[in-house]
Amino acid sequence: MRWPDSLPGERGPGGGALRCAQAALMLLAIGLPISIAVTEIALVSGLVALAVSRLRGRKFRSADGRLLWASLALAAAWTLSSVLGENPLPALHHVGKLYAMGLILLAAEAGADQRVRRRVVALIVASAVYMSMLGFLIYAVRAPLHPNDRLAAVFSNTMTSGGVLAAASLWALGAFLARRDARRLWFLLAMAPLAGALVLTQTRSHWLGAVAGAAVIVMSLAPRFWWALPATLAIALPLLPHRLHRRLYGIIDPHEPGNQGRISMWRSGRDIVRDHPVFGVGCQDLLSIYRRYRYPDWTFESGHFHNNFVQMAVMTGLLGLSVFVFWLFSAARALMRALEAALPGADRGMAAAGIGIFTALLVSGMFDYTFGDAEVVYHTYLAIGFALAIAPGRRPALRP
Repeated sequence: MRWPDSLPGERGPGGGALRCAQAALMLLAIGLPISIAVTEIALVSGLVALAVSRLRGRKFRSADGRLLWASLALAAAWTLSSVLGENPLPALHHVGKLYAMGLILLAAEAGADQRVRRRVVALIVASAVYMSMLGFLIYAVRAPLHPNDRLAAVFSNTMTSGGVLAAASLWALGAFLARRDARRLWFLLAMAPLAGALVLTQTRSHWLGAVAGAAVIVMSLAPRFWWALPATLAIALPLLPHRLHRRLYGIIDPHEPGNQGRISMWRSGRDIVRDHPVFGVGCQDLLSIYRRYRYPDWTFESGHFHNNFVQMAVMTGLLGLSVFVFWLFSAARALMRALEAALPGADRGMAAAGIGIFTALLVSGMFDYTFGDAEVVYHTYLAIGFALAIAPGRRPALRP
């Protein structure tokens, strides 16, 4: 694919501004696995370009009415909980982070042309491979001096690195299984460093998420080869070093410090919800609140509750939790519609990868607040946007 084909724009009003939005989406794809600053700049630039294209007469074509209302309801629930919470101003600043959902619109509109979507996926995988190579280099220098070191690559923590690598691996798996051209081999080769780096992050939640997402992709694109994933795991797991074996088996040990701390934290979250059942305590850093409710068996403390649903219940109460579940249902519906509508080839791979990434977010989100990790959840927003581009939903009742 030539680069001019990657920025096709559109004929008619707003076509030039749309081409700028497509360029911003390409930049975002490069930045997503390596730099949150580049990602944010690209997102804002792309949304501005889309607004200009709309002002010049181009209509948005890919909106899904149910998902739009669910997103607005989520923002309203967060805002209401924050206004009624203990620290309204910091909480409202936290609510402002929901603007990142604009990536759904950017991906849907700037990615309306399949050539753009294909280039974006290729750039994400290539950038993630570069990130994993940097991670290997840093790990090789640090590991002899710090035997318990975990690969973090360019990010500040291993949880984020694990989530980004898991998502990139699933993009690559979807492209490999669905494409029928010579480039599919490149995606297969890319999965090796991505999977290796993911293992070295030692993020068990993202290990589980990646496996669950991969299973969904395989069953969507190549169900006859359902045995390939368990066979690969059966061959690979015995080859892991003893330290990684301990880490893996610790998943099912309730007395492992990380597991024990999470269980204790969730009990504290239950108590907070009992005291603030309807609107929660507001969208804020929850460390000070957790300290007031923590149990004697706590093993670590955090500003979030290491579970998407517990976090939503604590921040926004049962009202906000219900809205969050509705948003998840609406997003899943859009992703499933895309898989049903996608033609064989790259689009079907993207639709299946989107469902896999969404599944990984949910599974890993049972043990970490993945919805609040921008670098991780951006992949889900991108997948939902591409789903709307592949299979546009119902027209919303209000104009974007």
